[in-house]
Amino acid sequence: MKIHLLLIFLVFFSAVKAQEADPITRMIEIAKIEKRAHEKLHRAERTSALTSASQNFNVNYYRCEWEVTPTVQFISGKVTSHYQTTAAGSSIAFDLANNLTVSSVTQRNVAIPFTQGNNTLTINFPVAFGTGVKDSVTVVYAGQPTGADGYFTVSTHGSAAAAKPVLWTLSEPFGSREWWPCKNGLDDKADSIDVYITHPSAYKGVANGIQVSQTNIAGSKTVTHWKHRYPIASYLVSLAVADYTVLNNSVMVGADNIAMQTFCYADGLANFTNGANIAMDAISLFSAQFGTYPFKNEKYGHVQFDGGGGMEHQTNSFMTSMDQGLISHELGHQWFGDKVTCASWEDIWLNEGFATHLQYMYSEYKQPQNTTSNRTAVVNFITSAPDGSVRVDNVNDINRIFDNRLSYYKGSYLLYMLRWILSDNVFKTAINNYLNDPALAYGYATTANLKSHLEAASGRNLTYFFDQWYTGQGYPSYQVQWYPVGNKVQIKLSQTTSHPSVSFFRLPVPLLFRNTVTNEQKLVTLNHTFSGQMFSEELGFVPNTVIFDPSVWLVTRNNTITKESGPLPVTFVSFQAECAGNGVTLKWETSEETGADRFEIQKSADAANWENIGTVKAVGDSKVLNKYEFTHPAPGAQRSYYRLLEVDVDGTKQYTRIIASSCIVLGAESQPDCLHVTIKPNPVKNRLIFDADNPGSGNLQAAIFTVSGAQPSAGLKNILVRAKNDIDISSLPSGLYLLVLSTDDQKPVQTVRFLKE
Repeated sequence: MKIHLLLIFLVFFSAVKAQEADPITRMIEIAKIEKRAHEKLHRAERTSALTSASQNFNVNYYRCEWEVTPTVQFISGKVTSHYQTTAAGSSIAFDLANNLTVSSVTQRNVAIPFTQGNNTLTINFPVAFGTGVKDSVTVVYAGQPTGADGYFTVSTHGSAAAAKPVLWTLSEPFGSREWWPCKNGLDDKADSIDVYITHPSAYKGVANGIQVSQTNIAGSKTVTHWKHRYPIASYLVSLAVADYTVLNNSVMVGADNIAMQTFCYADGLANFTNGANIAMDAISLFSAQFGTYPFKNEKYGHVQFDGGGGMEHQTNSFMTSMDQGLISHELGHQWFGDKVTCASWEDIWLNEGFATHLQYMYSEYKQPQNTTSNRTAVVNFITSAPDGSVRVDNVNDINRIFDNRLSYYKGSYLLYMLRWILSDNVFKTAINNYLNDPALAYGYATTANLKSHLEAASGRNLTYFFDQWYTGQGYPSYQVQWYPVGNKVQIKLSQTTSHPSVSFFRLPVPLLFRNTVTNEQKLVTLNHTFSGQMFSEELGFVPNTVIFDPSVWLVTRNNTITKESGPLPVTFVSFQAECAGNGVTLKWETSEETGADRFEIQKSADAANWENIGTVKAVGDSKVLNKYEFTHPAPGAQRSYYRLLEVDVDGTKQYTRIIASSCIVLGAESQPDCLHVTIKPNPVKNRLIFDADNPGSGNLQAAIFTVSGAQPSAGLKNILVRAKNDIDISSLPSGLYLLVLSTDDQKPVQTVRFLKE
């Protein structure tokens, strides 16, 4: 996406900020440019639909023949669209602005009737067509594209005394129709394009892909032919004409020699030469993380323009100038935005959040000493307002789509938090699977598609995360209370939220405990599942200070850390569930109690909705070990979850951690027992190895299913379960599977997910 306000952070927090003489002034200038640009775009679009192209055909190929001169706001064009129908009918419609006049539409050199209106070109065929018909139409048109909206711009560069003309296009999000007939939405990529630019010979014409030829013709004109043989969204098609200087480079990525081609003004030569070197270095890093540059058979390049930032045109990023942050951001878009494009502007974070994240990945790779300060600054910006979701709730509002705080920075930080939750290795696996999914690669994707790949690679259900962080608004503020007890520490972790859309943010919370005298330290990660949760951690030393989230993985603000002067009200030593007789016995121990009144026992079937099932009186005030237990006589056949709510005499409350119990009925005697299944390792390669602790008298059988319930192989069912099990799964493709254990009568008693690598 074009970046204006985004450069505030690119410039200010980039490690190359010393190159900016006055970064604060630069930030103000860029903010003004962004505001003006969005106002223009909003004025241009708010009176009409964003796309009116018909949905009864898919474009396979565009042949675009354009004649322009960089001194005149005018375009003459001839666009031939090859397509295949997806539904029967007698007409198709393209997006095209009303101020561009169509002079003819032909099919195989035969004129076809058409109508123009409401920014739509409707082509009416004399004979109806069926589904699956392949054909083409040629549209000849001309006119003056609206210059005020910034989609098709004629301008100048250089000093006022020696100003030189330049023409450039920038179509994101809805502007393609303002200068050429196409499908303007996010539902159809042409498989390939050819672009023929007729322009004055004193200038160079640039478009996507690789240059095939330059042919001089009469009238001191040149036809420059570019071809691009990868699927491309209409808003990524680009055109520029100016007196460019050309730089040619290449970079080896593994066995691939990737061409780099830069078009810049003569006075920008030094800046763009240095920038090309940065881009080649970044291509190597991103290729190692996310697969080789996705358009390796053609090139990557830059084109200088005066749009106030950058735009990730496919293979050909348009750049106002070259600084590290902007270079890495636009390059990152070649994977996220170009190879895989958001399927709706609602999901623009799949483009902008990822590109921003890659921008910071490169910064952290090159200037690791700035990592903490840069992350802190970004989090402070995200939390500078209490509301706002990453999901765009109004796709007709361009300012909302390209909201820097939400679509760019909060979106990028969802990825930081997912890396923290899942680990970098699992995250990398998931994202590579997402980029290379045949249904998504060189096509369109939704947040649901990304979520599915993250869940498959991790074996986790991440619905809660996306409900809270993608759909929900705001952020958490943490209250940490801690008290050292010898080499251990008691912790009470509470949370408030900035917006009512989310009552609790579930995250693993890192705390760094330190002794500043002995220099001992230990990072403790607390799996925070409810506010007021108590923890007891073994440190091996006595801490005197605590640092919250030292590496800044989380989006938080206004956190407080309090060292208590005495023990926390109740210190839990243990809490566990045991199967006994016809029920579940819960056992817990406390090592210290202050003002404790009672323990309320709570049960849940889903670890979300809770009911009280009993109460046990607390000792009250004690500094010795106290043991408690409670038996739940009828837990049911399904897995149950339990927690304790400790209530003090003054009404203060705290919860324990949540524990799960799988007490089930096995065998003819129908006695409840606990079944424990452990898969090691998980993810699994070619052999599924698991232990099954089956205390019942009946036999168990195992079967393997896909997550959709299908059985991938007849040989992977009716497997007798033993204490130790080893199953050959080398024939299974990579993905997420279910190991289902059943009784002899096929009654499922335990299901465990595993990931096949």
